[in-house]
Amino acid sequence: MRMIILTKKIEEGKGLYNMLNRFDCIFASCICLTKKDIVDNPQSYKDCEFIFSTWYMPEFTEEEITKYFPSLKAIFYAAGTVKYFAEPFLKKGVRVFTAAIANGIPVAEYAVSQIVLANKGFFQAQRAYNWPIWHRGFKKARRYSELKFGNYGATVGIVGCGAIGSKVVELLKPYNLRVYVYDPYLSEERAKSLNVKNVSLETVFSVCDVISNHLPDIPETRGLINYSLLSKMKRTATIINTGRGAQIEEKDLNKILRERKNMCALLDVTSHEPLLPCSPLYWRKNCFLTPHISGSLSHETERMVEYMVQAYRDTLEGKQSPCETTLEIIAKQSTH
Repeated sequence: MRMIILTKKIEEGKGLYNMLNRFDCIFASCICLTKKDIVDNPQSYKDCEFIFSTWYMPEFTEEEITKYFPSLKAIFYAAGTVKYFAEPFLKKGVRVFTAAIANGIPVAEYAVSQIVLANKGFFQAQRAYNWPIWHRGFKKARRYSELKFGNYGATVGIVGCGAIGSKVVELLKPYNLRVYVYDPYLSEERAKSLNVKNVSLETVFSVCDVISNHLPDIPETRGLINYSLLSKMKRTATIINTGRGAQIEEKDLNKILRERKNMCALLDVTSHEPLLPCSPLYWRKNCFLTPHISGSLSHETERMVEYMVQAYRDTLEGKQSPCETTLEIIAKQSTH
């Protein structure tokens, strides 16, 4: 069984190689390659059965797959969405496994931490307390927290209840919160098992104290969160975006934040990353920006590799893996 590591950037491949070998010495024989290596040596990898990859997996056409990888059985992608490269492989009968589930865990953890802190008014309170005249800042900071609902009986809205949204709901269970979700694909049975109410998007924005976006980046969701929805929010509500920046109309968000000083926006993603220098969101005191850090970083990336190693073992043993994807699944996924 011949295995290779394939990426656009050899540095990424070497990092993946080191992590794979920490899990199992069978990966010691893997070599790190780029697409150029494959194209320059078209006969050299025809016996390759398994490819491991991570961010920057090269793209191949169906014709190239037939030419370079006639023996290929499966790809194990130790990162998130595979939509940008997987379709030709799947059409050729190559199985594709992704660590998207593992990558979603830190996103969900990050969102939950923001939800809990937002309900306490932490973000605006912390910024207000940094006022140069300490006693004014202290009083103003306390006021922000007193305006918020707190975490006892607050209503939280989850927009998009797929893998990450469901994980957020699960992690919120220890708190005494009412959770509403908007997800047109969520079955009644699944909503019941999660103990959530599946309601309209308008209802989520009208009644929730904190709203967290987890929609996929597909044409139907881009610009979905606009002024019409944002204006329905409570005047002290918070919107969190760890999904995709294109889903929120930023000019509309800026407008509502300017009009309602006690509202709050926590954005880990924006339509342009980094946010364009001219964006007024930089100096909105009720807008808080982070540089797309909710996904797997540092040692968290090892969890994605661990999931792919397990998927590889499951494949060898003829077991089903929850990490396997299909053409039907990727049709509903984001390309990012």
